[in-house]
Amino acid sequence: MSQSFDFDCIVIGSGPGGEGAAMKLVKAGKRVAMVDSFPRVGGSCTHTGTIPSKSLRQEIQRIAEIGSTLGVTYQQVLGSTKKVVDQQTDLRMGFYRRNFVEVINGWARFADEHTLEIELTNGGFEKYSSEYFIIATGSRPYHPPDVDFSNPRILDSDTILTTPLNFRSIAIYGAGVIGCEYASIFRGLSIKVNLINTRDRLLTFLDDEINDALLSSKRKWSTD
Repeated sequence: MSQSFDFDCIVIGSGPGGEGAAMKLVKAGKRVAMVDSFPRVGGSCTHTGTIPSKSLRQEIQRIAEIGSTLGVTYQQVLGSTKKVVDQQTDLRMGFYRRNFVEVINGWARFADEHTLEIELTNGGFEKYSSEYFIIATGSRPYHPPDVDFSNPRILDSDTILTTPLNFRSIAIYGAGVIGCEYASIFRGLSIKVNLINTRDRLLTFLDDEINDALLSSKRKWSTD
């Protein structure tokens, strides 16, 4: 007799990868559940990554087009970002409801090869069995062990979206895609920005001419 499972597949992580996998599976007739530690679906992309940073940038551009960002605080533009995130999570949750995908909010760990034990965000533990699993947990900011991230003035790319501070200057350590993006966002609010790059060039994957133009625009900050 074949073993009976709660689901055909449990997906861990409701970001773009996990969501896409879950929807394809359920449309193929599989019983699917989604597990995510966020209280709402969307994963890091919706709550701490692409959606918040792009909506921040868009809101600053919108304000600049109709006047000036002088006097506009970081907390004010964060408020508009929250509305966009809320809209996105409501939209995405509709996908799960319409396709009858069960959403379980909590932290998952494997109890055995076919069983997940989930620490629920609202308290308690539950176990679910599945024939297959898809792990799509994405990424999180790196915390060097010698940096005290408990200090309220030391932020990462997640906590920058929840800080209550309205700062007038900021130093960004790391000039990758995320560092450059937030540097541009804060400079758009007339916040003094020091962007610290540990490499020879900015964004080495870019064409040389584009890279030089980007570096030139950022050097002008010190004279603006």
